[in-house]
Parts: sequence; structure tokens; C-alpha cells
Amino acid sequence: MGIPRFRNHPIIKEFNGLKRFFRSHETSVSRQRIRDFKKFTDMIGSTGDEVAFDLMGSVNFGQAKEHSDTDIVIYMKCDRGRIGDCDPENCSRLNLYKNLLINTLVYEYSSQTYPVQVVDCINLNQLDYDLKIRNTNSMTLVRFGFYRSICRGINRKLLREYENRLSADDDLCKSIEQSLADCFFGLIHSSQHSFSFQKYIERLQDDGFKVPDSMANKIKSYLNT
Repeated sequence: MGIPRFRNHPIIKEFNGLKRFFRSHETSVSRQRIRDFKKFTDMIGSTGDEVAFDLMGSVNFGQAKEHSDTDIVIYMKCDRGRIGDCDPENCSRLNLYKNLLINTLVYEYSSQTYPVQVVDCINLNQLDYDLKIRNTNSMTLVRFGFYRSICRGINRKLLREYENRLSADDDLCKSIEQSLADCFFGLIHSSQHSFSFQKYIERLQDDGFKVPDSMANKIKSYLNT
């Protein structure tokens, strides 16, 4: 679902339009990795706990190959209701989930192992707190809005409550919208972002599909925004 106000920002709409094009040629590897992460969230759910993910990079674009990394954002509640950043020094559960991802998801669920990179972890306790106090300076809200606007969610039902609460607070959305846009423009102008698009184009070409000139021009225009 995401947050409609953010998804409708012109540059985010453009990004998601390009992403849909690449996903229309999704690889079997991308589909399998999505199934892997769904199995993992189901396994965690069977213990009475909850975790969700946003998938970034090649899986988000549907262009993962056997050798591709899987870049992820983890959503979880840190130890004992603690607020603040979710990091290995302050949250033992983050280390637990990381180890489970490597030892269970990658080695047991997949026929071929692959590296998993944890790009970020959002503490749902902090997210809940910032929504309650309507924290207009919250980078947690900015990061949440950013990821939920462009990434591929796993166990999205866990995140829907927070999305709805943020979407319902128009003033709060408005207060963090510029920070979110700044994050996005920073992403667009990074060399890694340009490299990723070129890589996805080459993968389509390697599979025998020529990217139409009209789409190639849209990608070029987007990267020059």
C-alpha cells in the first residue's frame, strides 16, 4: 500500500513506473527469493513474534540473478519495548534475526545460497512513539515513508497499521515530505543508482530482450532529474 501522499510525489511516481517496467520481466530468482522471505516471516509468526521486510535493489526491480545480493530493511520491535535506533549494540533480537536469516532462510529455504545485506532496521516501538507524539523531526518516520514508497514489502500486514496512521495525519506527512524528497533526490544522483539501472538493462539484453528506445529515454531523463 505505502503512503499515498508520498507515492504521488512526481519523482517517486516516475521511479515506480520504471520499476514496474522491469518487474514485468521478472526473473525466477526474484520470485524465489520473495518466497524465501515469506517463509521466514511465517516461521517467525509461528513463534508468536512478528517481523517484516522491505526488499531493495535487484529483487525490488525483479531483476535478481543467482549471484545477486539481496538488500533488505528489517522491521521489528526491539527488546522490552525499547525505543531508539535498532542496532546490534542495543537490540539482541536484531542479531537473532540476522543469524536466523543466514542459517535458516538462506541455507535451508534456498537451493542456492546468496548474500543478504541488512541496509537498515526500523524499530517499530520508535515508529509507534513518533506517530503518537506527532514528531515532525523524526528520521524514523522519514525512513519509513521512503522505504514504503519505493520498496517491495514482505508481511505488509504488519506495516499497514503504521502506514494508515501516518497517512491519516496530513500535517505530519506534510512536515516530513521535503526530507523524504531530499533523500530520494540524493539516491537518484548517486553513481550506484545509475549503475543499477544500467545493470538491469544489461540483464534484460542478456536474456534476449531489447529495452525500447522510449523506455531507455525515460530512464535517462529520470537519472538526469
